[in-house]
Amino acid sequence: MLYPFQNIFDFIFPATDHELRLRQVRPARFINWYRPNKSRDIVYLSLYQLPEVQSAIAACKFEHSYHAAKLLGALVHTHLATLPSKNTLLVPIPLSAKRQRKRLFNQVERVLTSMSSLPYPTKITPNLLIRTIHTAPQTSLSRAERLTNMNQVFAVNKKKLDCLEDIERIIICDDVLTTGATLTAAKKVLAPYVPKNVEIICMAWAH
Repeated sequence: MLYPFQNIFDFIFPATDHELRLRQVRPARFINWYRPNKSRDIVYLSLYQLPEVQSAIAACKFEHSYHAAKLLGALVHTHLATLPSKNTLLVPIPLSAKRQRKRLFNQVERVLTSMSSLPYPTKITPNLLIRTIHTAPQTSLSRAERLTNMNQVFAVNKKKLDCLEDIERIIICDDVLTTGATLTAAKKVLAPYVPKNVEIICMAWAH
């Protein structure tokens, strides 16, 4: 049911197509689009071509939608709750400083912080990885360009390495998996600093 005066509010501040599609969707319903699978050893949780999933990602990323972040957070929580109990570190893919200033937030971090608590110890470390180069958005590039676009883009923030103490599993997170170049590059940079017995997983909300 729409809130009172919703029609008036929509007339003054027109809702986007993404917002309209998601308005009546609640987290308990959104997890119906949970479709976990793997591509090149990268876990993805759903399919980008599903209209509700695509709208949630776009609304969270470009429209500052906390509702969309909560929906995606429910999707992520559903998957993480199926994993074995381990002391886990969640590492969102960082934005460049330029994009962070323009957007004012990291959409992957926002989804992670929107989740309810898990049945095992979990920490979110948004500053463990640093994006050292401002690159063109992956969606604007060809497949070949995407694969090379992420070369030498990431670095590890050595001031944050103490967050790796007592960690048993690291999950590097991004919103959309295309070629896998972004997550693969992030894992390659981080891996040398991680003890051999610590599991590293790459995960995206959709592919």
